Amino acid sequence: MRRYFQTYLLTAGFALLTSAVSAQHTYQLRSTIQGLNQAKIFLRKQDNNNARVLTVDTTRAQNGTFSFRRAIPEIDFYTVSVEGVPGQTSFIWDHDVVLTGDTKDLRTAEVAGSPLTDEWKKFQTEVDLPYRDQLMTLYNARQQSPANTAVAERVANEEKRLKQEQMQKVQQYIRTNRTSLLSLFLLNSHWTAFSKADAKALYDQLDPTFRTHSVAKRLERQLW
Repeated sequence: MRRYFQTYLLTAGFALLTSAVSAQHTYQLRSTIQGLNQAKIFLRKQDNNNARVLTVDTTRAQNGTFSFRRAIPEIDFYTVSVEGVPGQTSFIWDHDVVLTGDTKDLRTAEVAGSPLTDEWKKFQTEVDLPYRDQLMTLYNARQQSPANTAVAERVANEEKRLKQEQMQKVQQYIRTNRTSLLSLFLLNSHWTAFSKADAKALYDQLDPTFRTHSVAKRLERQLW
């Protein structure tokens, strides 16, 4: 009887967690963008079933401010772009957020109020950007000496080493943060850099409640 009760509690708990991951929440995005005036604003996200970019909603700014309020079926990446303005702002919509920035460079706009966006930005600062900068330096070195085979060989070896090191850090992050949705998103972005066996092992280590997410379902189709 005691064993049955424990099994019941575990099953019930898993069901509650699963429903929490897939539950619909209504969140608001408020924004002030310098230089915006009455421009048209686009809220977009990727369709995880076919990788198409969808325009979820549009609005028009009033004196540089705008807002979106939507029922979000699942936590995911979204982007905000402005008609006639280059670049876009990306964020994970897991809470009410405030967006502030300037039309000079929407990519550097600040997003406040989203714990997962903060986690993602921290990962970018500590892992993605340093390696990106180093790889760009190597790319420039190769472009400056296109006929120099010694430079080309050195650059190729260094690029390979840096990419392997970067992917090791991605794997380490996923293993260490198995209960974070960011780990699911990172695996979805980088799994092609791993062997299928390694990618499957990383997926199996993630919190099982994530498997109702459309990103997880897409990964399953690609890995199995």
